Amino acid sequence: MKFSSYSLLMIVFATSLVAPTANAQQRLPKKQHRTSDAPFLSPRQAVDAMSVPEGFEVSIFASEPTLAEPIAFCFDPRGRLWVVENLNYRTRREHTDEKVSRIQILEDTDSDGVFDNRKTFKDDLTFTSGIAVGFGGVYLGSPPNLVFIPDADGDDVPDGPGEILLDGWGINDRHETLNSFIWGPDGWLYGCHGVFTQSQVGKPGCDDSQRQFIDGGIWRFHPVTKKYEVYARGLSNPWGFDFDRHGQGFATCCVIPHLFHIVQGGVYHKQSRPHINPYVYDDIKTIRDHTHLSAHGGARFYLADAFPSEYHDRLFMCNIHEHAVLTDVMERRGSSFVGKHGDDFMPTNDLAWVGFSVEIGPEGGVYLLDWHDTDVCGNAINFPESGRVYRIMPEDAKPIERPNLPALSDRQLADLQSHPNDWYVRQARVLLHHRSVNGTLDRVAVAHALAEQFRSADSSKYRLRALWAQYLTQTINRSNLVELLGHDDEYVRAWSVRFLCDRSAVDAFFLHAATSAESPVDNDVMQRFLRLANEDSSPVVRLFLASAVTRFPFEDRWDLLHALTQHADDTDDPNLERMYWFALEPMVPLWPQKSLQLAIDCRLPKIQEFVARRLATGDRVASVGEDWQAVVAKVAPKFDARHVGEGGIVYHSSFRNQTAMQTHPESRKRPCRLIRDFKIPADKQTQLKMRVSHHPYGDWELRVVVNDQVLKKTVVGPDTVGANEWLDINVDLTSYAGQEIRLMLENRANDWNNEWAYWNHVVVVSR
Repeated sequence: MKFSSYSLLMIVFATSLVAPTANAQQRLPKKQHRTSDAPFLSPRQAVDAMSVPEGFEVSIFASEPTLAEPIAFCFDPRGRLWVVENLNYRTRREHTDEKVSRIQILEDTDSDGVFDNRKTFKDDLTFTSGIAVGFGGVYLGSPPNLVFIPDADGDDVPDGPGEILLDGWGINDRHETLNSFIWGPDGWLYGCHGVFTQSQVGKPGCDDSQRQFIDGGIWRFHPVTKKYEVYARGLSNPWGFDFDRHGQGFATCCVIPHLFHIVQGGVYHKQSRPHINPYVYDDIKTIRDHTHLSAHGGARFYLADAFPSEYHDRLFMCNIHEHAVLTDVMERRGSSFVGKHGDDFMPTNDLAWVGFSVEIGPEGGVYLLDWHDTDVCGNAINFPESGRVYRIMPEDAKPIERPNLPALSDRQLADLQSHPNDWYVRQARVLLHHRSVNGTLDRVAVAHALAEQFRSADSSKYRLRALWAQYLTQTINRSNLVELLGHDDEYVRAWSVRFLCDRSAVDAFFLHAATSAESPVDNDVMQRFLRLANEDSSPVVRLFLASAVTRFPFEDRWDLLHALTQHADDTDDPNLERMYWFALEPMVPLWPQKSLQLAIDCRLPKIQEFVARRLATGDRVASVGEDWQAVVAKVAPKFDARHVGEGGIVYHSSFRNQTAMQTHPESRKRPCRLIRDFKIPADKQTQLKMRVSHHPYGDWELRVVVNDQVLKKTVVGPDTVGANEWLDINVDLTSYAGQEIRLMLENRANDWNNEWAYWNHVVVVSR
């Protein structure tokens, strides 16, 4: 492998600067950066540099030369780690088409945190970005395809060529295609997708009308029905997604606020680009109450038992620009949460540490995948053919007996739903689901075991584990689910709603069948739903009902929406009123009178406002943008925007911890301009004041022009902004006192690569 060109002396010097000390903290500057000239640290030097928390230890599970460019990993039910090495990657804009990427299986036979055995499962792949093991094979994200490689006998040799399950995945940005695969508690395979890649996803050969567009959000695929859905829209470049103990989804993001509670059918704060639907009006916001530097990779709740209890249920994530492992704590707020900072769990103090993903292992260890390079934004490969996987464990932890879940009986797998480490629960659930589909399941034994677990459970966590497994093993029927709508546990009621609607032909973002499909429930169940919508005190139940409404044909939505919108307190909830609007909005232009009546009857001010606004707006092309001049007036009063390019003008309630207006040049040669014609006061000092920032993977040129004279010219990028990632600029205009001037602020292309400008404020002050 190729090392940095720095001398050994430099390496020794750098290592001495970051020598470990007890209870050490982050010793790197917290500043956004794209690349650095940091020296190459060997894996052992890298561990020595880490500020490992007291009572924990870090082992080098695998590293170069075993690993090269690891981009994704997952566990199989035998406790082995499957690692995808993307050897096709060059930059965010380039990759090769050679069949050189590979999947390796790494096994730790003695549970010491270091692999002992290695197998190559496949070494003739092209660009690959995501992996999951299950259902007798391996699911791979290899754009333009989602592929299944069969290995029914589990001998670690593919049974044949891969089957293309879905195609149409884009690769405009190599960091933002399908990634972060995870099996959901409902049996679907979930994944993330970034905002700067555009995909039109469907089954191979299907008609374009059957494809679903995604350019940012969370998607899912069902291994049995082969159905693909967009689960939620928005976000930025999510590269981490997980479910908490109640099956609620959470995503970690880059650039925009880092933490979101993800709801089926939700539309979320979106980076840079306008929403696909211009009538969203008010998307769902971050749940965080604190800030980190912008880029995050990986997300796993600690649902095991090896770590001290204060870490249980915390969300572990990697922060790429802080080069640290962080934790957040979720506190319930209505139907959602507030994400509070747990701690900077483990600063690595290594500018080449790039944490992409997190997994929790069968022994309860936290596994970290380190892409390992000084160019943390992926615009170059400075340390080629390097990469590491680390394991964090409490000191003196006893080795576990290595698991072999495929060898267990159906009853034993069912019993694992009560295991204290959710790794066993999840792996066993996937196996049970597969055996049920194959017709090999001992359904009587499994049904008895799961029913007893549900009956005797003393918390929602254990009830839900039993319920999820019952649903996937078909040991619970629809009439049982209907009965559970009256259960004392709000999460059981909520998930019963979800399962009763899960096979609908309609989903929130694929409305082709919304005027013709049959309802997913019969009239008796609908009446039960209406009772819940009217009477249930749980905001969680109303949230799941709101998601369910988006899966109903339009004609069946009205009564439920009418009932849900009678809860006046829901206007203060982070999700509920927005979710009701998302379900109602597509019906407003089709049934204007009915929509207006619902708005009059409802007790939620946003619904009333949005219905009136939607009726007044009519249909528009989404790319035109929404209320551009209103955004300009908010950020740059009395200025006019012209020649706005890609994405239009977008307002961000939070970009790098500030509000911001986003613009883009119309073309490489024609800048976007903010223009104001006015007279400078004759007897006052006049200054132009502004605060600006840049896209994390680009920069742009700012020009201040008065009457065709350039007064200020500067590049706005990572090298010019301050520690807060913003650049404050003052330009004295007093020399024009008494004159009529045309003031132009230009967002110019620099190298035509992510030229978005972000404006926090633009004001002219005279004193």
